[in-house]
Amino acid sequence: MNFYSARLLLVILIDDRPRRTNTWDEIIVTFRARDFAHAFARALEVGRSHETEYENLRRQRVRWALVEVLTLDFVGRRVDGAEVASRMFDRRSKEAIPFDTQFRPEESTPSQSF
Repeated sequence: MNFYSARLLLVILIDDRPRRTNTWDEIIVTFRARDFAHAFARALEVGRSHETEYENLRRQRVRWALVEVLTLDFVGRRVDGAEVASRMFDRRSKEAIPFDTQFRPEESTPSQSF
């Protein structure tokens, strides 16, 4: 079996009134599948496993619902070192960065996503 990744979109709904502005969660998951059709079925299965419903502190029902499989990508036979997501963006620096700047990523102090 091969590895695939899927970017899934979930919405968080609160049962007090319909809202035009809601909180959304985009997650990227990896999993194994036989082929693309099986991968789509697995993406739905994994996405639905993130669906939940509970009561918040205000005694309102909260529902996390899978809305869409946004992307479905073949990763390969192995995931070790495989790129499963990328996001390009513009960021303004305090000063201009010369082309030959030497960076020191080994001095990073990474945090955890959650």
